[in-house]
Amino acid sequence: MENIFDIKYNDELDKLELPIEKKEKNIFNFLLNHKFFSIVLISFFALSGINFYLIYSFMKILENV
Repeated sequence: MENIFDIKYNDELDKLELPIEKKEKNIFNFLLNHKFFSIVLISFFALSGINFYLIYSFMKILENV
């Protein structure tokens, strides 16, 4: 029964406990299950980084002129 409800019995505290799920694991599982969203998110950050680098380079060129 404890596998169905995902609960554990703690002998030291003499009570039932729910396991704590880590946020990193949840985020990783979300990204694995939603591949389109993952591709959009990764490409957004990659293209934003490239965009900021190009703007920075352009500003450096304008400073030298």
